[in-house]
Amino acid sequence: MIFILVFSILYLALNYYIYNRIAGGLNLSAGASKVLLLIFALAALSFIPAEILSRHYDTGWIIPALYLSSVWLGVTSIAITAFVIADVLRIFIRAKRFRYYATISALVLTGLTSGYCLYKQAEGPVIKEIGISAPKLPPELSGFTIVQLSDLHADLSKSKRQFENIVAQTLALKPDLIVITGDLIDTDICRLDDFCKILRGLKAKYGVYAVTGNHEFYTGIPLFMKIAANSDIKVLRNTNVLIAGAIELAGIDDAQTAKRFENISLQESLSSAFKKIDFRNTVILLSHQPDVFDLSSDMGADLQLSGHTHAGQLPPMDLLVQILYKYPFGLYKKGASYLYTTCGSAFWGPPMRLFSKPEIVKVILNPTAP
Repeated sequence: MIFILVFSILYLALNYYIYNRIAGGLNLSAGASKVLLLIFALAALSFIPAEILSRHYDTGWIIPALYLSSVWLGVTSIAITAFVIADVLRIFIRAKRFRYYATISALVLTGLTSGYCLYKQAEGPVIKEIGISAPKLPPELSGFTIVQLSDLHADLSKSKRQFENIVAQTLALKPDLIVITGDLIDTDICRLDDFCKILRGLKAKYGVYAVTGNHEFYTGIPLFMKIAANSDIKVLRNTNVLIAGAIELAGIDDAQTAKRFENISLQESLSSAFKKIDFRNTVILLSHQPDVFDLSSDMGADLQLSGHTHAGQLPPMDLLVQILYKYPFGLYKKGASYLYTTCGSAFWGPPMRLFSKPEIVKVILNPTAP
């Protein structure tokens, strides 16, 4: 409730800033300004109710309401960036009509960028292939393929066709192992048309494994565990499993929400996950949060697979992600350990992306350097 309250106040304030900049920059009449203010207020106030209702009901009108309010959230994010840039330029450019033309330019930039971002996300995920050196891997497992999915955020805003395409793309990679690094769900997807049946289509020689993300805690861990069981997905909660007799696959709960919801520290989670591991084998850690990498690598993880950041999705979040996270997106190496932070296979909130594309990650392990 505190998060919802803070988010709502901030979101309303940002919408008011954009409204104020448009009304003032275009010198709108009092009547037009009131109409514009009403539009902004209704659009801004629709997102939280649509999100909450979509978690409990799936009647027809909720889907377009959730879509439109989510797109408005994305447009707001882009507009904030455009108008902040315009305001900064106004400090240096004092021309009499610059405010008017800056407002027009910001609106055009917002519109064009929003359209491009919608198109870019709608294209669906790309395949990202990375090779990882795993010197402890037996030669007979050379080329061992792991497909990583993350941040699918299954809810009413995603269609059956989107999930079917993701499953088909994943299976086409012929994975030895499939892992899902958190934020699989945002609602009870098994009440929706065949979603659990679609997820059951994920098959790999050594199975499908997942860990919790922060959204699993928000949605409810018991519900997530039920959905995972119905979808033939094994969940690693601060534990590990031996794969192919030579790969130690460990998984921890989302570090931030586990601390807040269950009072379990990161150190405790990792200690539990690594407790029975034979470190002579290749050790792979699944962690929703990427910034546990410093500790996990020190404790013996050879490879960590993470998500959570979405690479920001849209400005200014993409900049904030770069500031707030040490390992925001991409492949990192520390000593002999590797981390790959994916930008996610779908999206949360706005169905939009600017500087990143949704991705399905194909990780190929080899005993020698790739």
